[in-house]
Amino acid sequence: MLAELTFVGASMLGWLPLIILQGVFLGPVVATATGVAFTLMTWWIVQPTVSITGTPLPRDKAPTFFRALDDLRQQLDAPSIDHVVLIDEPNAAAYQSGGFLALAGGRRTLMLGVPLLKLLSDRELLAVVAHELGHFSRRHGRLGHWIYNVRAKWDIYLDSNPARDGGIDRLRRWIASAFLPRFIRMSASWSRACEFEADALAAQATSGADLARALTKLEITGSLMRSDLRTRLGELQAASIDAPRTFWNVVREFVRDTGTAQLEAALADARRRPPRRNDSHPALDDRAQALGQSVAIPHWTEPVCAGELLFGANWATELAAANTRWHEKTAPTWRLQHLKLAALQAQQWPTGAPGGDGHALERLLADDAINATDESLASLERHAQAHPSDALAQYGLGRALLQRARTEGIEQVRSAIRLDKRLAVAGYGEILGHLHAHGTEAEIREFTKRLDLAGEKLDKIQEKLWRHLLKEPLSPLPLWAAQLLSKAIDEDDAIDGCWAVRTDIANEAELVFTVNILVVRVRHAKLTVEEANEDVLIERYASYLGTLFPHNELARVRVFFDTEVMSPRLLERFAQVPGCEIRTPTVPINVGLIKIDSL
Repeated sequence: MLAELTFVGASMLGWLPLIILQGVFLGPVVATATGVAFTLMTWWIVQPTVSITGTPLPRDKAPTFFRALDDLRQQLDAPSIDHVVLIDEPNAAAYQSGGFLALAGGRRTLMLGVPLLKLLSDRELLAVVAHELGHFSRRHGRLGHWIYNVRAKWDIYLDSNPARDGGIDRLRRWIASAFLPRFIRMSASWSRACEFEADALAAQATSGADLARALTKLEITGSLMRSDLRTRLGELQAASIDAPRTFWNVVREFVRDTGTAQLEAALADARRRPPRRNDSHPALDDRAQALGQSVAIPHWTEPVCAGELLFGANWATELAAANTRWHEKTAPTWRLQHLKLAALQAQQWPTGAPGGDGHALERLLADDAINATDESLASLERHAQAHPSDALAQYGLGRALLQRARTEGIEQVRSAIRLDKRLAVAGYGEILGHLHAHGTEAEIREFTKRLDLAGEKLDKIQEKLWRHLLKEPLSPLPLWAAQLLSKAIDEDDAIDGCWAVRTDIANEAELVFTVNILVVRVRHAKLTVEEANEDVLIERYASYLGTLFPHNELARVRVFFDTEVMSPRLLERFAQVPGCEIRTPTVPINVGLIKIDSL
């Protein structure tokens, strides 16, 4: 409690001199009003707003698990848990939300990943649960979520657009840029200390060896999912148009069947990640050492996973639900990627597909995506050497190197950006993905700034794109792309009307981009609760365009629900572009709706 009060007091102390000055020069009424306003602002800063999503787990669905949970809670003198929520990530977390100023009251939620229940033994899983209960036992949640909330809200100011910010916004951005890095470093140090404390409590209640083994398994699994498993999924994608319906079963079997040499390489990859001052969790080796354990390759030989032992008859239902959610999220893009891979492997592009060097590069990239061998990488290297001025060839090689966690991929991608600045956003994004796992803080800061600058240069395009769409020349997608896209959405009965066009548009630096635009009309009644979120649909449909076209072209998506009006002017424009209609609507458009001519 003292730590919480210290942080809140420090937050309010900053307003004190200003309030005193108000009282001296403007009187007690103004000073009181100012004090109340600043106190409310401080309240807004410290009040947790953690969004908890997942599947609630009632006690009667997993009585064995809850008995074990209650036993651990008593051993650790932890407060009662209000909710247990299942999530789809291989992770676990302890959350406290609500309450007064994040200091008193609130609801305690234990979040537990279904993949953990599949990947770990019951002893390892309970060690992880004990770790999370250790956070509750030592009241880490209150201050932890205050810290989380402050970081999240000040991040909003850092993410604002300087070009469109007003004076107040620019001032807040300047304060955030000075305040947040220092705050993160201080709070991260406290967070790491909390992790060590929770580890020690978990070791007392269960076993330090079980916890160390669980942490090691999660590090190895994460490393494999970033590398070797991606190759396995590429093989499955080439073989089947349907995404795996039991994804987490595939992951467990893959990890279990992985040879010792590959497991050691995956563990070494995880351990190579440089420590950073703003890491909220200590490194694996440091945690194992504090537990009095050594880091070693664990055995995935348990015939029965934690879920089966702790959830009993309900385990099959929960695992199937998690697998189904992964399949529903992945299946649409998987289908299109399979169609593209199949055409490339058979060297039978649809009519009008690009030939020559572009076709050869696509085939080499497809081969590397499926096999990821030294031979496939060597083929990409030879192609890049033979075409030194081909930015996409250099970029493809750079991505392949980064996917293998090879640092030389950074310079390779940068060489592609120098050849074609339109690759900047995609390229710096790839580099940052590598650096977040393997780079230093300074490198991450450098390339974050580069990515921000590159993104800002695209703002002009976004601002004028839809006006451009109504006035400037449009063309349909190439026939091969339209054919693949049509096949990809063939089984999506939620789509009732789909149009795709492309146009050239310049950014503020007069760099001309080809923009591929997809407009989709969706039957609202056919969507799941998650799909009814427009952002989810936009991300899915944008991934279609990203699969079809190179990274130096842009993809933009507009979704219309059948309960809203489509712009008549937009429909007129589509009628003037032969071949842009990918799927013909079956239900008349704008019938029975009030027409507002707006995009």
